[in-house]
Amino acid sequence: MKRPHWQPYWWRLRFRADGEPEFAVLGPEPVNRVPNDALRNVPLEVWADALLEEAPDELDDLRGELLLECFTEPAPTEGTPPVYSRQVRLPGPALPPYPGRRRT
Repeated sequence: MKRPHWQPYWWRLRFRADGEPEFAVLGPEPVNRVPNDALRNVPLEVWADALLEEAPDELDDLRGELLLECFTEPAPTEGTPPVYSRQVRLPGPALPPYPGRRRT
């Protein structure tokens, strides 16, 4: 069976703050649908990369790793591999000095 040239995708953002062991879902919804118009003229990877290029400016108060995962199903179960994923660093604000550190 031939697959259509276009198909729906769903995405989620996950964030791991510096020092945290695991990623947590970022946002009110666990998974969001990629807007149909977003994929009209570009492939999923181009849309996803553009979204992540804006992330450091939009999430400038966060420091850690941001992970974008895209799926072909609206409710991926634990262990479902994404069809596309990419991780970026969020530099966030400068960390405060270590507590108890003496100034010289």
